[in-house]
Amino acid sequence: MKKIHLLKYSIAIVAVITFPFVQTMTFDEDEVFGEIDNKAAEFIAIYNQEHHTNLHTIEANRKSYASSCLLPLKVKWHKIHLGLKNLPHKYGLSISCQKSIDSDHRKWDVYVDVRNEQGNSIQSID
Repeated sequence: MKKIHLLKYSIAIVAVITFPFVQTMTFDEDEVFGEIDNKAAEFIAIYNQEHHTNLHTIEANRKSYASSCLLPLKVKWHKIHLGLKNLPHKYGLSISCQKSIDSDHRKWDVYVDVRNEQGNSIQSID
C-alpha cells in the first residue's frame, strides 16, 4: 500500500515539475506565422524606402513548417527558379530560423512571395 502512495506521489511531483516546462516549449502556429509575416513586411518597408519602390508581401504559406525560434529571424532575398534554366525566375523572401524550439527541426526556412504595385511577381531586385 505504501509503494502505491509513493508511486502516485512521485508521478505527481514529476508532473508538477515538467508541465510548466512543456507549456513553454509549445508554440502557437498563428503567432509564429504572424512573426514571419511581420518580419517580411518590415524588410520590404525598409527596401521600399531605400529603393523608392512600392513592393508588398503576400502572407506566408501556412503549409510550411515553422516553430518558435530561439534566435532572431533572418530575412534575405531568394531567387526562385520557375523551371528549366531558360524559363524566367522571380524573387521572394526567405525567412529563416537558425535555432528553433523543435529538436527534430532545429532550422527552418519559410518563403514569402513579393509583388509589385500591379500584383505581379518580382523578376529583378536592385
